[in-house]
Amino acid sequence: MPTSLRRAPQAHPDDSLPGVVTRAFTTAGDLDYWASVRHAENAAQITEELATLVRTGRAPIAREPLAHAVELLLTTLDHADDASGALDNLLSRLLATHAEACRQDPPDPVELADWLVTVQFDAGRWCPVDIWAYGPALGKEGLDHYRSVVRRRWAADPGDLSARDAVERLARWEQDTATLIEVIGGDLKHPAQYGRLARALADINEPTLARHWAERGLAAHPEDPPGAGLRDFLARTPL
Repeated sequence: MPTSLRRAPQAHPDDSLPGVVTRAFTTAGDLDYWASVRHAENAAQITEELATLVRTGRAPIAREPLAHAVELLLTTLDHADDASGALDNLLSRLLATHAEACRQDPPDPVELADWLVTVQFDAGRWCPVDIWAYGPALGKEGLDHYRSVVRRRWAADPGDLSARDAVERLARWEQDTATLIEVIGGDLKHPAQYGRLARALADINEPTLARHWAERGLAAHPEDPPGAGLRDFLARTPL
């Protein structure tokens, strides 16, 4: 997730920031390609101003306006042509800055967990969140609550891609091999599932287990189609 923002001077008084964010991020009607680009450029100015507050130790002022900006931008993305990726990039920047603000000025951990669930599942569109960035602010209590909610959502609907993504990201960060095997491997009907699982396990520094699943996949699917890449993975993974 991109985190770099230019340092912008504070152009607005502290107490005006909530209103400024609302005006900058609120849109009406559908946005075509160029309207989306212009909106992202305009909203980036206040985003950079909020980021400067966070970087200069004034996170308590910026945290709630950043959260509101995320919520408003998700609403905009529902009716915008973001083929350029400008709005998605702005969303990533907002989330990264908000996560840092929460690290510096932690909110109630359960309330933060619920907010993350809301933006990921209830905002009307897919919004992947790098949970590791929020880990310091969530702490054990917040993480336990977040884990319980996302796993319950995934169990209720294993086909929900948002829930699957959230569970996988959490498992990768916590190096939870059992959950990674469950969420990525699944029914292990296809060779690509073995390949993806092997690579995920290697990513969390489990090379022996990664080789085990790659070898199992190759035994079950000796044709090793291009989407699996099992032989190539085994050739590159030390014994």
